[in-house]
Amino acid sequence: MSWKIFEDEQKELLKKLIPLNEDELFYKRYYEASKNSSALEKFLCGVKKEDIIRRHLVVPEIMPEIISYQMNDDEYFNDFDAKNVYILPHNRYTPAFMHRHDFFEIIYVYEGGCSQSIGMKQYNFTEGDIIFISPGIYHTMEVFNDHSIVFNILLRKKTFHRMFLPLATGNNIQSQFFKEGLFESYRLEYLVFHTGKEEKDFILKMYQEHLRNDNFSDQILIGMLTFMNASIMRDFKCNMDSSYTENKIHQSNDFMVLNYIQEHISTMTLSDVAEHFGFSISYCSKLIKNTTGMGFNDWKRILRMRRAEHMLINTNTTVNDISISLGYENTETFIRAFKKEMHMTPSNYRKNVNLTI
Repeated sequence: MSWKIFEDEQKELLKKLIPLNEDELFYKRYYEASKNSSALEKFLCGVKKEDIIRRHLVVPEIMPEIISYQMNDDEYFNDFDAKNVYILPHNRYTPAFMHRHDFFEIIYVYEGGCSQSIGMKQYNFTEGDIIFISPGIYHTMEVFNDHSIVFNILLRKKTFHRMFLPLATGNNIQSQFFKEGLFESYRLEYLVFHTGKEEKDFILKMYQEHLRNDNFSDQILIGMLTFMNASIMRDFKCNMDSSYTENKIHQSNDFMVLNYIQEHISTMTLSDVAEHFGFSISYCSKLIKNTTGMGFNDWKRILRMRRAEHMLINTNTTVNDISISLGYENTETFIRAFKKEMHMTPSNYRKNVNLTI
């Protein structure tokens, strides 16, 4: 990177980042108490509900309802807020809880490391790793030590789409990842670039700009993030891992099979897939399981739900027509399936989303 933060500026920023803040100190006491049932009971007795609400702390034993398991773009960005980019340190010792976003999340491990459950698997990331997590993917974040510094970078959905459209035109894993994001067909769960210490100064510069927060900061951050992402995808493509590259069996086959399922989601059965490609049903089932972490029926259900969400939010298509387009036997079956997944009917989902737009 050509932009460097002066050494004294780095030291000042790190002085603020290294010590545990008030919430982190609370979470550390919570974390230590959780190792022993009696210690945890004693700790929880001393926690006040009004304090949890005021500070929006994550304490599942006391107030599980305050935890956002589904985080939407409009919770962070709205029409009255000019911001498009947020870059914030992740609070250490925050209890790990499964959640998902309807936007891409970018995580940078500045120092130390972190663990994450992404989809069905656990991963460990280390200093210099930049992780892109797809929307709609359930994941956790675990930073349970004093010395690690991990940044969460949030980017408004429409800004992300404009920024990454040029990167979706290639024929490689990176372009496939962003292409799925642009067309809301999420199969690749994550990309991770192992950059070592190359980007550390640049990330601190971004965080410094975020703290500055003047009339120019947001536009500068968009430019910096665009530059950084394009650079790492060019310079670290050989130091990249993804949920795709983990799969050990016939990587060309899994792309063809899963794309075929997506294109024929309304009528597709496992037998149809196997017959189309000339595979045995057992081989086809294993390929889908190894690639997605799910069986065929679960994967088809998730695809249907994601497509239903997209149509409810972005089109005026009736619930009945959505049901037909997704291949459900009847509208009532679709409504039951949607309510089981999303805990509300399709009509209520559409109303609730529209009220926040």
